[in-house]
Amino acid sequence: MSTDDRAPWCDDVATLQQLYARGLVRQTARRRIKRGAWRELVPGVVVRTTGPVSRRQWLVAALSYGGDGAAISHDSAGEFWGFGTGRPTVHVTVPHGRHLRSTDTVRVHQSRRPFRPSHVEEIHVTPPARTAVDMGLQLSSRDAVTALFGRALQKNRVTVETLSQELDIAPSRGSLIPRLVMADLAAGSRAASESRLVQLIRTAGLPMPEFNGAVSTALGTRYVDALWRALGKGVEIDGQAFHLDPASWRADLIRQNAIQTTGIVLLRIAAHRLWTEPASVVEEITAFLGLGLSTSRFP
Repeated sequence: MSTDDRAPWCDDVATLQQLYARGLVRQTARRRIKRGAWRELVPGVVVRTTGPVSRRQWLVAALSYGGDGAAISHDSAGEFWGFGTGRPTVHVTVPHGRHLRSTDTVRVHQSRRPFRPSHVEEIHVTPPARTAVDMGLQLSSRDAVTALFGRALQKNRVTVETLSQELDIAPSRGSLIPRLVMADLAAGSRAASESRLVQLIRTAGLPMPEFNGAVSTALGTRYVDALWRALGKGVEIDGQAFHLDPASWRADLIRQNAIQTTGIVLLRIAAHRLWTEPASVVEEITAFLGLGLSTSRFP
């Protein structure tokens, strides 16, 4: 059995270190590369076919180059999830601290953000929400980010909640436009806003309120989005408040006054701020409740 037969080739791609570990002599490897029998796609990774290198072989080469914990990411992962057609460059994300040089064909990203790679077609790729956010961070157009997130949602690859969770731990650099788009997508959905409020309260370590807490008023039972009954305080999330017609706006004010007449004080927060200004929202709620907790966990 030859050294090549025993080597851990995957789609005719292997690392030189793997080949050396199986007994291949370094001079032999360099001789094969020099005469064109093998091609070194990226430093230390070779392909043993002499014809055109397939897209899949480039993906395998990028993963082999990245090492343990690496995953195909950004636009390249977007190909797998149907978020776009991808580009010639292969993107691969590796754990932070692994300093690998990018090449003309393989772009290496270091990341401190934890993730569990998805296994698609025997290729490790970043999960859908992580992929969408990584792609969004590289876009400079609000329309482009809106289209990207819209495709991801329409294909049921992600939810508003999973996108929000990824944005919370994403780097602040380049995140303004994705956060604005996220706010636009979610602000009109009461369920999404309430879910986001729960997430912020829990992450900040604030005492959990009653959600949609019932209050008996002179007008009948009315409900508060988040009610700290013992404190006599509640938070209301305003979604499309600025687009309400005069009659709806008047009814909303009457409802609020009826609740406050019972002794409950309300703090109103615009829904889009749950995504664009999470730290400020938590600070306001903390001060409103008379507490003093850190908001350093929010970007």
